[in-house]
Amino acid sequence: MMQKRQRGLTLVELMVVVAVMAIIATIAYPIYTNQVQKSRRADAKVALETVAMAQERFYTINGEYAAGLSSLQVSTDIQGGASDQGYYNITIARSGADNEQFTVTATASGSGPQAGDTACPTFTINHQGVKTPASGCW
Repeated sequence: MMQKRQRGLTLVELMVVVAVMAIIATIAYPIYTNQVQKSRRADAKVALETVAMAQERFYTINGEYAAGLSSLQVSTDIQGGASDQGYYNITIARSGADNEQFTVTATASGSGPQAGDTACPTFTINHQGVKTPASGCW
């Protein structure tokens, strides 16, 4: 009489598969989170460009730049100091003798998922359109 051979995975084969999956996960997860952070930077860029354009409109009408975000014609999120998707905090500062200069800053939210973005934690744009940081973030 022939014995039937059982088919399936041995414990050693299963452990090899688990080890390979763990190695792939440890390599892939940091790459994934880095790409997600890069894509979320668009939230800051859009908010800064929106505020800069609204500041120019305000200047055309009033002869000076707005002191606060609530004076600008932008979304209610931005007027409240947050980017549209909430990954960045938006602030504005005026300068110059007649308030003829401004700087808008987007800083990654301290408690949000973007807080771990150490490569580009802060973006700024000023009245001349100069954007910082310039190295790869914009």
